Amino acid sequence: MAQWRIKEMSDLTKISVRMLRYYDKTGLLKPSVRSANGYRWYTEQDLATLQQILALKFFGFNLSQIKTMLQHKLGIREHLQAQRFMLHEQIEQLTQSQEALNVVLKRLGSSGTPDWNDLISLIERYRMAEDVKKTWFGKNLDKAQLAEWLEIRSQHPKEYEKWEELIAQVNDMKFGAPESAQAQRMLEQMLTITKTIKDTFAQQRKLNAGILRSVRAGKISSMPLTPEAQQWFSKASLIFWLGRWNSLYQEILKNLKADPAGAEGKKVAQEWRNLITEQLVGTSPDLVIGTMLWQDMARQKSELEEQKTLSTAQDMVKKIHVELFFNPEALSWIEVALNSH
Repeated sequence: MAQWRIKEMSDLTKISVRMLRYYDKTGLLKPSVRSANGYRWYTEQDLATLQQILALKFFGFNLSQIKTMLQHKLGIREHLQAQRFMLHEQIEQLTQSQEALNVVLKRLGSSGTPDWNDLISLIERYRMAEDVKKTWFGKNLDKAQLAEWLEIRSQHPKEYEKWEELIAQVNDMKFGAPESAQAQRMLEQMLTITKTIKDTFAQQRKLNAGILRSVRAGKISSMPLTPEAQQWFSKASLIFWLGRWNSLYQEILKNLKADPAGAEGKKVAQEWRNLITEQLVGTSPDLVIGTMLWQDMARQKSELEEQKTLSTAQDMVKKIHVELFFNPEALSWIEVALNSH
């Protein structure tokens, strides 16, 4: 096995003796072998470690971060594979940036005067690519999926940036209890963002389908929300929408003496449809109703297969949570109102 003294290592790698001594002093890279006469020698493994240090510095990690990463004791093959992946990611980002620059250069024309909007867009593209790398999307999506996400995100950068910020805050449990006013205001913000970005829903559905396939295949092991945050968000969302529906139910009860085919019925019917439209946010009602029925039947089938004992009548009734079903007068009133308007 080859071995080198510090001067020989410096000559071999073009790394200064001073820098090698600094690495030794900080514990980042110490010569592995000490001979009987006290001389210290670098080994081939030390050379591999030095290559890893230089590669990680190239990718922007500081020495403190590199020291922590080296403590994981990965083999040279794993490190080289990781370096290849990081280089590939940088090549992808540089290629996308080059394409954007080509567009700007084509628009310069003979005058050589740039459109400042193009330059601002280019700056935004660089910044967005860097920001996305820090998010769940940048850490979990493959190249094609990440390119899709960047394309979607570029259409409404401010809204998606705010959405990512809210997701991060939900993961950090920043909004208190699910029923708190702060949590409900956050959901209002989410709804406003969703209304603005609804023109990207078709692209989002395509990307989401790919992400779900990756999760099912084990290529992705997490979701944007942590399990705890997902549970919190589900509770907060249910409270938000149930509050809206329960409020509308109270409007129906207040108007039971009014003609459902008249002006009051028209108003409540419109509120009912507005609430549906708001909850679906631009998605086809037929699509949503069909997939909800499909999903619900699949859920019921799963529950029946797992059910150990037969349900009593009381157990079955406990599963009905919509008060409207227990009030035939109110149910008939809103049905007439919806059919009349």
